[in-house]
Amino acid sequence: MFYRSAIILTTRLCELSPGWFRRITVLCAVFILGLTNAFAQGKRMAAIGSSTTAGYKASSLDSCWFGRFTRYYKCQLGVMDSSYNFGIPGDNVYAGMPSSYKPPPGRPNPDATTNITKAEVTLRSLRNKSDGVIIVNYPSNEYDIYSIAEIMKCLQVIYDSTTRSGNKCFITTTQPRSDSAFNSSVIKKKMADIKDSTINRFGEAHTLNFWDGMFNPADTTILPIYSGGDQVHFNDLGHKILFERIMAKNVFSLPVWYAAASGNLNALATWGSNPNGTGTHPASFALDNQVFIVVNNLAPTINANWILSGKNVQLIIGDGIRPVVFKIPAAYRLTISNPQAASICN
Repeated sequence: MFYRSAIILTTRLCELSPGWFRRITVLCAVFILGLTNAFAQGKRMAAIGSSTTAGYKASSLDSCWFGRFTRYYKCQLGVMDSSYNFGIPGDNVYAGMPSSYKPPPGRPNPDATTNITKAEVTLRSLRNKSDGVIIVNYPSNEYDIYSIAEIMKCLQVIYDSTTRSGNKCFITTTQPRSDSAFNSSVIKKKMADIKDSTINRFGEAHTLNFWDGMFNPADTTILPIYSGGDQVHFNDLGHKILFERIMAKNVFSLPVWYAAASGNLNALATWGSNPNGTGTHPASFALDNQVFIVVNNLAPTINANWILSGKNVQLIIGDGIRPVVFKIPAAYRLTISNPQAASICN
């Protein structure tokens, strides 16, 4: 399909400039070319945890990390068909244990409506089990009381249950907190130690670091710029940082490429695996299921014919915030193998 004489828009607020057959203007919108529903089907995420997972102190569900994740992978990239939020304010790591688990005396029972067993059930129908991702986010509740050893044991049981089911599992670290008992130097150090223990046990590849860079080094309180105002929770910006750390982990193992701030889009060297366009370059524009995202260059162009010929390939121009003008010189054309462009979300 030649996108020089026909344009399919999948979002609102798009403006076509004069001579639109040679210039695509995306104004405060996201423009997706070559998105097919087939690629979206079969990737799902379930999150278990406490108030951060539930989005407490974010201004809306769309602004918390879970809402941002859903919007990005389901609506913008179109690679996920469903997400499930089992976050309950006040829950602790014992609530997330498998339903068959019998806790020691003085510890709560698993919550069968929000625990890891419930999350696994929601992903059970996936044909490819590794297309299911479970994020475990119990950052602090009762950690002033529980020993580090029992916290690690609980997280390990949850992780092992997930991986036995064939799903991917990512464990978040502790988060900075300074209310009540958490304001003592002993507990603050313990929270930092739990963070280190989590990373050491599960490795960088399976850990989401919600601690580093989020606190004031002088006293380990939440940095004011990220604080929800209660010494416990993050605000919208804090949740945005958490989402970006999850996105950087590439939990669905997608071949996602970002255009650098300069360079012609038809050159493989212009694209990188990191969100700023650096990192590994794609090997070809002809491989299947690749996602190409243009957000760093606000005036991209090509200097030769550009063909994206893989199955389920996507070209995403813009981030819905900054205007992006994609110029296609009259002498060249952009060809995308998938003729259909569709949006999963309204």
